[in-house]
Amino acid sequence: MVTIGFDPVIARLGAFEVGWHGVVTVIAVWIAVWLGLRAATRAGFPTGPTSDVVVAAVVGGLVGARLFYVLDHLPRFLNDPLATFAIWEGGIAVYGAFIGGITVGAIAAVRVGLPVWRGLDLAAGPMLVGQAVGRLGCLANGDAWGAPTRAEWGLAYTHPNDLLPRDLLGVPTHPYPLYEMGAVLALGLALVALRRRRLGSGVLFLWAALGYAAIRFSLSFFRQETVVAFALQEAQLVALATAALAALFLGWRTLARPVGARSEPIER
Repeated sequence: MVTIGFDPVIARLGAFEVGWHGVVTVIAVWIAVWLGLRAATRAGFPTGPTSDVVVAAVVGGLVGARLFYVLDHLPRFLNDPLATFAIWEGGIAVYGAFIGGITVGAIAAVRVGLPVWRGLDLAAGPMLVGQAVGRLGCLANGDAWGAPTRAEWGLAYTHPNDLLPRDLLGVPTHPYPLYEMGAVLALGLALVALRRRRLGSGVLFLWAALGYAAIRFSLSFFRQETVVAFALQEAQLVALATAALAALFLGWRTLARPVGARSEPIER
């Protein structure tokens, strides 16, 4: 059992705060962007248009991450609407980041003439690495807290600035960020093995989406979030929708381009 008692806030300047969550998030995004651009360069993507798409995807991801978090904790933000914009305090939703980043990035790719599916394949691995690193920020401030546990392992947050509910301060909880980090890294290794096969464009990304949906649906049972419908949390419902869409697209992409066919060209 590990007790986390340090202040998640590094420094304050008036209402503005610099926290470990924000610092780790910046590092995670930088790592994902660096890996993504490196993969795109090796694949022959033009540097300028690719950089534009990546910037658009990052902005879309940040907006989506905050929007989903606010929706998942709506009562809190209805009582304090200005807190919606206090992103330096932490509070982002990974699924929102994925959906926002992928949507905006795909639109930007179409506008500059880059192949969307091939680009998503290249982004799959870096996104998972960034996700795993980013969970360290959640670990630092209780942003993705687990449900109370009686197991011999767990986390107990004790600092009043941690983001988990007040009634969970000092209570042993499942170390959800560590669970997800391990599962995501395992999924990343599986993608490395899968990438060695000659797959059609988009197939690798869709397997990544299916894999993460399975991870998020199953591990969310170890979290304590608001139940939305059918005894499931918001993240679990989004995971089911993601899995359904990914499965449909996976069937389409697999049938549209047989295994062993070359990936689509960079220029259309």
